[in-house]
Amino acid sequence: MRISFLAQDPASYLLEQSFEKDAPIPIFKHWIDILRENWIPLLLLLLTILLGIAIWYFLKNRKQKVEEKIETTPTDPYEDAIQAISALQKKKSLAPKPLVFRLSEILRVYVERLFHLPAMELTGEEFIREVAGHSFFKDRYEESLENFIRQGDRIKYSKQEVTEETTNQLLQLALNLVKDTKQKLDEEQQTSEVPSHPTPPVK
Repeated sequence: MRISFLAQDPASYLLEQSFEKDAPIPIFKHWIDILRENWIPLLLLLLTILLGIAIWYFLKNRKQKVEEKIETTPTDPYEDAIQAISALQKKKSLAPKPLVFRLSEILRVYVERLFHLPAMELTGEEFIREVAGHSFFKDRYEESLENFIRQGDRIKYSKQEVTEETTNQLLQLALNLVKDTKQKLDEEQQTSEVPSHPTPPVK
């Protein structure tokens, strides 16, 4: 009889009707509810991001201004050349060819900046011709510069072994050229700045 009763009334083993009608617990929450529950951490995260962007933007602008200031500040071609040649003289381990390439570049940049010659764009022979036609170099530094260019090209483009004495001579030649041209330019500038005194009238 017990088994028969259970079979006839299976609903007695189910949940009450009121629980069966309850809405199921939601798996996903609405984004508004998430914001309400976590607005403090989200606000802190947003402030941190904004602060990081502000710091990055400030540092970027500061670096850019420093670089612009460095670029706009003119440097002395003479001082730059002297420092570069002195640095090469201290590099004892540098091979002859790279040393001569760098030394040639230093001297050409110096000439280009100071005398507005396209020295970096010219071949050795073209550079010699330009120097020969320049009023400052003509009959003054033609032989020295030609000697430097020809020796430098021979070292750069030949397989001939180069002694340390040869590279030291080239370094000294370039150094003397830079120093002597600077001295001559200063003398010419001082001469041009001296006012000419008119001849007093004869009484």
